[in-house]
Amino acid sequence: MNQDQLNSSKETGRKVWEALQAQMAEGNGFLAAMLRSFRLYVRRNALWYLLFGIGAALLAAGIWYIRPKSYEAEMTVSYVHYEKKIYADMLRKLDLLVQSGSEEKLSELLKLPEDMCRKIRSVAGYNIRSEDLTADLSTEKIPFYIRVRVSDLDVLEPLQPALVNYLNNTPFIQDRLRYMLEKSQQDLEFLERRLAVVDSLSSLLIIRKEGINDEKALTRMELLQEALTLHDRIQQVKGSMEFNLNIEVLDGFVPSNTPAGNSLKYFIIYGFLAGIALWFLVKIFL
Repeated sequence: MNQDQLNSSKETGRKVWEALQAQMAEGNGFLAAMLRSFRLYVRRNALWYLLFGIGAALLAAGIWYIRPKSYEAEMTVSYVHYEKKIYADMLRKLDLLVQSGSEEKLSELLKLPEDMCRKIRSVAGYNIRSEDLTADLSTEKIPFYIRVRVSDLDVLEPLQPALVNYLNNTPFIQDRLRYMLEKSQQDLEFLERRLAVVDSLSSLLIIRKEGINDEKALTRMELLQEALTLHDRIQQVKGSMEFNLNIEVLDGFVPSNTPAGNSLKYFIIYGFLAGIALWFLVKIFL
């Protein structure tokens, strides 16, 4: 490259740089003008934005205070018979009655007064992963949650046993529980008769002395071990009779004074932002 070409390239580069600087200065001027215009707009309209925001926030707070409150509670239950999907459908039926306002039928199923049923807002079942129980087709006997919403916390105390009785009160469950109870009673009678025989053998001394090789005889130790085994089995049968239940509550409803849904703080924030947006639209279209 000769000297003339070099000088020409330098001149071209200088002109390009000057053009870029001019464009940058023009852009900076445009941005500065935009910023000045925005500041002027804010100074002129800040009061209106503030008034609309505060007014809408107060309105939202008023709506929060006067709207019907609902409270959420949850209990954990275990079960022996059926599958979770069956109980999910039963709870779903209750919720459909709640949403349709069928207090009379709901009262019939739950054995609760109609005025109390009116205070129930929703009923739902969830599995251990807090997923909708109606979609759970697993067969593992894993406890699940029953979650309710009520407008009055006093409803929770009678509602808990009412839900348990409703889930237990099906012909299949009642027949199965009755069968299990009768079987346990028969087992208990048999075990008690057998224990009486062991006691009789011990009292009649139909035993062998240690060291005598007679397999048909019994030692006192063997009788004692048999008696202890029978006693443990009897206690197990009595326990199964005492707790002859299907649905059992592991962790009951715990009332909370905090209403479900968005809190007052969120209503105020959303109301304030809505007021600002409203004034912005007013400025645009009017």
